[in-house]
Amino acid sequence: MKRVLILTADAGFGHRSAANAIAATLQKQKSMDIEVKVQNLLNDPKTPSLLRNSQYDYDKLIRESPKLYEFGYESSDKPFPSQLAQIGLSALLFKSFSNEMDEYQPDIIVNTYPLYHPPAQTWYLINEASWTSEEISKFLPQSAISKFSFRGKHIPFITVITDFASVHLLWMSLLPDAYCVATELMRDQVIQNGLSPEKVFCTGIPINPVFSEETRTKAALRVYFGLDPEKTTVLAIGSKRVSNLMENLTVMNHSGFDLQLIMAAGGDEKLYQTMQSTQWNIPVKIVNFTQELPEMMLASDFVVTKAGGLVTSEALAAGLPMILIDVLPGQEEGNACFVQNNGAGIVISDPIKLIETISLWLRNNKAGLKLAAENARRIGRPDSSSHIVKIIQSLLDA
Repeated sequence: MKRVLILTADAGFGHRSAANAIAATLQKQKSMDIEVKVQNLLNDPKTPSLLRNSQYDYDKLIRESPKLYEFGYESSDKPFPSQLAQIGLSALLFKSFSNEMDEYQPDIIVNTYPLYHPPAQTWYLINEASWTSEEISKFLPQSAISKFSFRGKHIPFITVITDFASVHLLWMSLLPDAYCVATELMRDQVIQNGLSPEKVFCTGIPINPVFSEETRTKAALRVYFGLDPEKTTVLAIGSKRVSNLMENLTVMNHSGFDLQLIMAAGGDEKLYQTMQSTQWNIPVKIVNFTQELPEMMLASDFVVTKAGGLVTSEALAAGLPMILIDVLPGQEEGNACFVQNNGAGIVISDPIKLIETISLWLRNNKAGLKLAAENARRIGRPDSSSHIVKIIQSLLDA
């Protein structure tokens, strides 16, 4: 039996969701004799509390100090600060990474979080590299790794990037045997940073296999959720990171549009209670946290949400046009640009623009909405997780 170790973190939903999607798809492969473990190294007791807490402070930082987050994101995307960060991360996370390797002894590693590259790189240097005196004298992991020949058993390492349009430098390493990226532009960026083209795959961001396996029609799914099968359906996805969702939904509620609304609060109890106590003029279904978000997407006509990598990838896979009301500085700006540039949605700054967009989409027998849905389907990748699993299988079989 082969052991697959999938590394993730809980700094946002995207990394964990991508890891779970890969794990779920792997576990459905009857032809593969495998064991799968999803592990968050930041939660390891050997990880310093500074890093353990960082994934939970992430939410607070982006809510309360978005400009500070933007400064840190952009600063660490420059060569010298990035190198300093990698040295520090290697020192802080090496024990946790090494301990996981010793205890689980994986046959392959799939990484969905950029901060794990530095300790992984150090571990591979120590455990798998056949050193020469010339390489030792350089002592520069990034420049040396491409020259290594591995001794004995090599454990393949795959990196899965969980955003669109841009690759932050902390994602970059010459270590991986394969990179899985969301777009052709990102593939070009990774190749320009030194990785061989045959190792870089445009797979899309891994998403729940439901998106490629669901057989019920949109109308049938609406009936399943207790909604009118014929009425235009809006999905609104919130969380603690979406600050202005209710402001936009309140205006939609009084717009007079013939709509019905599915609202998912994303585990934000305060938002959920506000949704529950609001007097709605249109039919609504309200949930707090749900495992059926893929089905809700497939039941809807468009979505109002933030520009996270995961929700963007899922919406595109569902052919679901997006109205993006919240864009985090840094990686989400790239996600939003990708959606807009491909005609699959729009970024808005106030509720009036929301009403204008809905009005435009619903005119002429929903011509604008249908076009945006076609564009979303064109660039969506509902089979992204299956593609990544095929890469995993090929490296295990090599």
